[in-house]
Amino acid sequence: MAKVSVIIPIYKAEAYLRQCLDSVSQQTLTELEIIAVDDGSPDGCGVICDEYARQDRRFRVLHRENGGVVAALLTGLEAARADYVGFVDADDWIDPGYFQCLYEAALATGADMVQAERIEERDPPMALLQPETKLYESPAQLQALTRAYFTQYLYDPFRRPITFSRCDKLYRRALVKADLGLLDNRLYLAEDTVFNAAVLPDCKKVAVLSGTPKYHYRILPGSNSHRYDPREMSRLARLRETLLRIAQVKGTDPALPELYIGHAVYYRAYTAAVQPDTDPAAVKAQIRSLLKSVPPELISRYAASRGGAVIRLCCALLRSGAVGPFIRLARLNESRKKP
Repeated sequence: MAKVSVIIPIYKAEAYLRQCLDSVSQQTLTELEIIAVDDGSPDGCGVICDEYARQDRRFRVLHRENGGVVAALLTGLEAARADYVGFVDADDWIDPGYFQCLYEAALATGADMVQAERIEERDPPMALLQPETKLYESPAQLQALTRAYFTQYLYDPFRRPITFSRCDKLYRRALVKADLGLLDNRLYLAEDTVFNAAVLPDCKKVAVLSGTPKYHYRILPGSNSHRYDPREMSRLARLRETLLRIAQVKGTDPALPELYIGHAVYYRAYTAAVQPDTDPAAVKAQIRSLLKSVPPELISRYAASRGGAVIRLCCALLRSGAVGPFIRLARLNESRKKP
């Protein structure tokens, strides 16, 4: 019987899919159930998945109409049968001992969630490493971890104790399945943030590992997580509603997701402002539209949590609606960063 169900949501990843599937099939933990969810991918992903399923009995391929990442994850989770579930995105890959390390740590500690280290595959690669292995199990420790989940990125994003990603973690399946009703398949922004926001408050133990086999997260040019996309602006309001609903259901502090949303507004506005070779009038219109999607006081809360003078001034300009000066300041700040 499989010890871990590995869920791989797949859409338009033909160029990278074989590397991903090979890295999963070659794990030192062989008792895996590998669930490849073809989310209506228009390229050759479905054919590749079927090929791997013919060669390896552990593969289960689920073909579905395109519905987005959340819908694909829900499809995979409903089909999962092992006691633990993990995720690998179709354009990423993992070291050979990755799932064995996570699974053994889960058994040894009794943790409901286990996080590994990861490498962001950019130029040059950037490692998100933990200085030491830690087990969070007391109510005070878990409460502090939840707060760090929403706030630590504000100060040191590469040293925070827990990441937003679902892909560098192993979860107890029963825990995750209990929260499936909180996931919104209409959400196309920060899906992982929502996933962990729902699961983390129910965890009795969380293990964060140091010195582990790595998850390799590929940073693609034009990735939604790392560029401005005007289609995402209208989705911030839905993201806020979802996070606040989770906070209400779980009894967690609603100020934490509000702080996260304030950061998201600032980050998206700043990213739009510093895009090279963009029409200034169009950028102004995009940022004004963004500012209408959530209450402006959230930007002030984010600014109050930061110590940087530039960020505080940028947020003050956004808060007051001074979009032109905000764009000029953001671009000046970016030019100073260049060697």
